[in-house]
Amino acid sequence: MTDIDHQRVLRGFGRVLDTQDWDLLGDYLAEDAIWEYPQSGERFTGLARIRGQFENYPDLEPDNSEVMEVIGGATYALTPNYTVVAVEGSGARGIAIVRVRYPDGSVWWALNLYELRGGKIARSRTFFAPEFEPPDWRAPYRDVGASVER
Repeated sequence: MTDIDHQRVLRGFGRVLDTQDWDLLGDYLAEDAIWEYPQSGERFTGLARIRGQFENYPDLEPDNSEVMEVIGGATYALTPNYTVVAVEGSGARGIAIVRVRYPDGSVWWALNLYELRGGKIARSRTFFAPEFEPPDWRAPYRDVGASVER
């Protein structure tokens, strides 16, 4: 599995969410995929249930999310000294960073930890956090003139 495969799958999945063309969801999710939201304790197993929870999201509008970055293709190896190291550019696990606008107008970030199998998402664990203005007390420590893309 190459980095290009990770980009293709995650960006294609993002387009399905943005266009709400739910019939294409199976192009990017395995039939027996598992979708988890650890913060709420929910798990959805199988394409039909995963599609149902996306398709029936209240007030969901098209073009509400943007895949900001895909960090894909890492596997891990154990060195002779028992140190775990990441081997980039290989493996089926990855992370996608997504910026989402909710129906109420708020902007959230989602961190999607996923596993691919057969060129499709087989498992996903998604964590959410709202976007917020930086507190004044950290201003003296911030990098001058630098900010994270929003």
